[in-house]
Amino acid sequence: MGVIQRQGLKHTIISYAGVVIGLLSVIFIYPREEELYGLYTLIFSSAILCTSFFMLGFNIHAVRSFPVFKNDKNGHNGFLGLLISGGLVGFLLFLISLPLIKYLFLDILFQDSSGRELFESYFYYLIPIVFLFIFNAIFLKYISNFHRIVVPNILDQLLIKINLPILILLFIGDYFTTDMFVKGIIFNYLVVFLGLIIYTKSLGQLHLKTKFDFIKKPLAKEMGENSVFGLLNALGSQIATRIDTLMVAAMVSISAGGVYAIVNVISEVINKPYKGINAIAAPIISKSWNNNDLDEIKKIYQKSSITLLVAGWFIFLGTWLSIDDLFLIMYKSEVMATGKYVILFLGLARLFDLATSVNSFIIIYSKKFRFNFYAILVLAILNIIFNLIFIPKYQIVGAAIATFCSLVLFNLAKLIFIWVQFKMQPFTMATLKILIIVAICWGSIYLIPITFHPIVNILLRSILLTILYGGMVLYFNISPDINNLITNGLEKVRGLLK
Repeated sequence: MGVIQRQGLKHTIISYAGVVIGLLSVIFIYPREEELYGLYTLIFSSAILCTSFFMLGFNIHAVRSFPVFKNDKNGHNGFLGLLISGGLVGFLLFLISLPLIKYLFLDILFQDSSGRELFESYFYYLIPIVFLFIFNAIFLKYISNFHRIVVPNILDQLLIKINLPILILLFIGDYFTTDMFVKGIIFNYLVVFLGLIIYTKSLGQLHLKTKFDFIKKPLAKEMGENSVFGLLNALGSQIATRIDTLMVAAMVSISAGGVYAIVNVISEVINKPYKGINAIAAPIISKSWNNNDLDEIKKIYQKSSITLLVAGWFIFLGTWLSIDDLFLIMYKSEVMATGKYVILFLGLARLFDLATSVNSFIIIYSKKFRFNFYAILVLAILNIIFNLIFIPKYQIVGAAIATFCSLVLFNLAKLIFIWVQFKMQPFTMATLKILIIVAICWGSIYLIPITFHPIVNILLRSILLTILYGGMVLYFNISPDINNLITNGLEKVRGLLK
C-alpha cells in the first residue's frame, strides 16, 4: 500500500484543490447560467458515451495487457503504438457511424424534448471532442502503469475545473457567445491531449512504434476477446452512470439537466478519494492476478474499503449537516434547493460504492472478468428502466433515486460474486466502528442549535465535525494507513518548523 498511499494522497490533494474550485463555481457561477452548464453536461455526457463504445475496449488493454508487453529496453514491444492504432480505428468507425448516432440522440432520445434544437446546433462538435476523449483516455490509462497519476489528474480533472467557470463568466459578461463557449471547451481538452503526450515523453515512455509481430495468435485471441467484453463493459458502465443526465435533459429540460448536474457536483466530492485510489490500485491488482497473489488483492480490497469509507463519510456528513445553509448562499437558491434530495440519494449510492472499494478491478483483471460485463449490462438496463419510472414522477430527484437503486444492486451483485468466487469481502470490524462513529457525530452535531449566518453555520459545523469525527477515527485507529499518513505529515511539519 506504500505506492497507493503516496500517489493516492497526492491525487487526493490535487483533486480537492479542484473540489474547492468546483464548489465555489457551483455556489456562485454555474447557477447563473444553468442552461449553458446543462449544455456543457449534455455534450460531455454524449461524448463520453460515444467514446466508451468507439475505444473498442482498448482502455482495458492499456492496463490489463501491459504486463505481457512490458519491456523497458524494447519500448514495451510497441504497446503504446498498438493502443494508438486501436484508438484511430475506433475514431474512424465513429465517423462512419455518425448519422446513426445523430438519429439515436436527436430523433429518439430528444424527439419530443424542448432542448432538441439547441442540442442539434452543437451536435457536430462531438467529432473533435470524441477524438480528444479517446486519446486522452488511452494516455491516462497507459501512464497509470508507471504509477504516475498526479500530473495526469491535474491535466484531466483540474484544468477543466479552472477553465469551465472562466468560460461561463466570459459568456455572462457578453464576451463569449455559446459557440465560443463550446469551442473553449474543445480547446481545454486539446491542451490536456498535448500535455499528456509531453508528460509521457518526459517519463521516457513515448514509444510510438508498433510491433505487430509480437502479437502471436494466442495473445491476439485473448486480446480480441478482452476487447469485446471491455467495449461492452465500458459502454454499459457509462450508460449506467451518464444516462441520468441525458434523460433529465431530454424528459424535463436542458435547464433541469443543468440543475441536476450542478448539485451532482456536490455529491461527486464524496467520490474523489475513490478515483485516486482506484487509479493507482488498478495496475497493482492486475499484476497481483498475474502473480496469483490473492493475499495482496485481499489486503488492498479491505484496506481500500476502510480508508475510502473514513474519507467518504466525513465528506458526506460535512455536506448533509449543512446542506440547507449551503443552498442559502447559492445563486438562485430556491431553484438549486430542488436538488437537495438528489445529493442525499447520490451521496448514499457513492458511499456504498466506496464501501465495496476496488471490486470492479478485482473482477475485471481476473479470469472471471466476463461477470463484470453481465453485471454492468444489467445495471445499464435497470438504470434506464428506473429513470423512465422515477423521472416523470419526481423529476430530477427521480433520476437520483434511479441511480441509487441501480448502483446499490450493482455493487451488491459484485460483492456477492467476489465472496463466492474468491472468498474475499471488504468489510472488517473497522467498518462497524466507522458506522458507530458516524451515528454519534451526526446525532451530536444535529442536536446542537447553530443559527448564525449560513457561512458561519457551515464553518462551525465543519470544525465540530472535524474535531469529533477526526478525533475518534484517529483515537480508535480505524485506518492505520490514515493514522500513519497524518503522523508522518506532522513529523515533516515539525521538522520544517525547527
